[in-house]
Amino acid sequence: ASASLFCLVPETADGFVALRAAPGAQSRLILRMRAGDEVQIIEGGRGGWSKVRHWPGDTRLAKGYEGFSEGHVARRFLRDCG
Repeated sequence: ASASLFCLVPETADGFVALRAAPGAQSRLILRMRAGDEVQIIEGGRGGWSKVRHWPGDTRLAKGYEGFSEGHVARRFLRDCG
């Protein structure tokens, strides 16, 4: 995946998508991303996980590229990103 690939966090049944410290559902939870938050894929990863940068809501557009969190997300939640 390209470092310029941005996409929005999708709606989910439980209302959030987990951003984790490492690939894997048992890894430490960094934060709960909400639908409409923006992520940038920075590594395709392996085992169904991607490394991403996360900005809440439209923070990146409003304030630029600073203020992001970085972690891993299950790739199935990035299906609209390519």
